[in-house]
Amino acid sequence: MNYSHFYNDYIHAVYATPAAKDSLAACRVTERLPGVPFSIVASKDDIPEKHKNQKTVFLTATPGKKFGPCPGSKRHLCCNYLTINLYEGCPIGCSYCIMQAYLNFEPVTVNVDIEAITKELDEVIQSNPDTPIRIGTGETGDSLFYDPLFELSKNFIEHCAQFPNVYFEVKTKSHFVDHLLGIPNKGKAVVAFSLNPQEIIDAEEGIASSLAQRLEAADKAVKAGYLLAFHFDPIIRVKNWQEMYLNVADQLSQFEKGKIVWISLGTVRYPAQLKDRLGSRPWLYDEFVPCRDGKHRYIQRIRTEIYRSVAGWLTESTGAPLYMCMESPAVWRRVFGKISSKIDNLCAIFTKVHR
Repeated sequence: MNYSHFYNDYIHAVYATPAAKDSLAACRVTERLPGVPFSIVASKDDIPEKHKNQKTVFLTATPGKKFGPCPGSKRHLCCNYLTINLYEGCPIGCSYCIMQAYLNFEPVTVNVDIEAITKELDEVIQSNPDTPIRIGTGETGDSLFYDPLFELSKNFIEHCAQFPNVYFEVKTKSHFVDHLLGIPNKGKAVVAFSLNPQEIIDAEEGIASSLAQRLEAADKAVKAGYLLAFHFDPIIRVKNWQEMYLNVADQLSQFEKGKIVWISLGTVRYPAQLKDRLGSRPWLYDEFVPCRDGKHRYIQRIRTEIYRSVAGWLTESTGAPLYMCMESPAVWRRVFGKISSKIDNLCAIFTKVHR
């Protein structure tokens, strides 16, 4: 990748705390983006107002927990995923992203203290030696958009490879996998792609890679020895949605059975504070209701119809385990006939780890 040519469009300034200024990530960014101003600040608060935006990167190694359970959603079933807040913030600009409601004037934060995060991670792994553990970095930002520049995911892939019960997942809407392909020991590392039909990508997903680029990257990853995952989240009920999502599901049949370790489904949802930013998109005029977690979702009848259809297509094309993200027990029963803990091929995914 030509770092200077590509990232100069998205990074206009870099700031680092004193503890982060000599990190390997800081060395890489100054070497690879020599024309981008690099400054030292005591904290994020000291970044000048003109640079408090998504075109600024803030490198930090400040104390505090960077690893923990997915916050989930109140009164909805959680898959017990564990998250590392490696990249916080995202320049891709998806219209539906909840971060648009509160991070649009914040620099993208990169947590460079790999040693401290790994120590937190090891404490959990050592307490759960026989439990399948799913760990990922895509909760607060895209796992791979900036990763070719900073090369932080490699540390966790190599570290987690020594534990046979650990799945380390990077989740992305990019196609930036080339820097990961040559890692010799991948263990059970998972490269995951959020997918939507190209029509929705064009309308809603900012500067994200195309569907074709993501699937090509998935092919590269699996051929290099990675496991795959796919996330259909959010599914948006636009005109001809059945035909669009069926087409995407059919394309996943190209991947060998067993190489896709899980696929998640989630319908579009948004907090009240995001609605104004969504403007007058036609799909907003569908039947949405406020739910107990404060987010607006399609009514249960519509969500059930969507999930049953997409789950059926994906089961036929991939045979991979399917689960729903942030859904109520009632919807689980309507779609699968039972809740997640009662479904055989989801037991490992939904096993809760001890902390």
